Amino acid sequence: MIKIVTLLLFLTTLVLTSCGIPLPLQKDLVVKDLNAVRQFATTDSTFASYVQEFELRGRIITNDGSFSVGDIPINFGDTENESFQGVCFEYPDGTKEVIVRRSWWNAVDEDYRESLLFHELGHCRLGRDHLDDVRSSSTETHKISMMNSIIIGPQKYKSYKEEYQRELYTFDTTELFQSLQIIVN
Repeated sequence: MIKIVTLLLFLTTLVLTSCGIPLPLQKDLVVKDLNAVRQFATTDSTFASYVQEFELRGRIITNDGSFSVGDIPINFGDTENESFQGVCFEYPDGTKEVIVRRSWWNAVDEDYRESLLFHELGHCRLGRDHLDDVRSSSTETHKISMMNSIIIGPQKYKSYKEEYQRELYTFDTTELFQSLQIIVN
């Protein structure tokens, strides 16, 4: 019996630590390997106004006058996955950064940009996971969180920006459901 338990523990350890078994996502952050270091120390000035808005909304919604992004730089770069337009990387030393695909950024409008950055800062700053739930109103289906793995589109975000942001910071969908006319059973 002891040999079987020992063998199972050994096999479990081998599988979980094998370099052939990648464990890239943890709380929907892309966790870098042990030798990786953060690429940037400061945020590209392109993103400064978005960071200011994220912090301002955070202070208002959370009623925390000291709310800030902190040491999480945002820059253009390689998201390491063609389907990711932005990504929150977490490094072994605990540092984080947001990387945005420049070609996507240059092709979209301001509302889409803000939606993406708030989503990525939701991962990096707020520790939020993806929430892919949807709910239906009498006319259409709606994403119920800014943390949906498919970013809220610019029209929907613009129309329900306040409600989506409140949900982002508080995890509370009440106002969003009311505005979208979603009936909760």
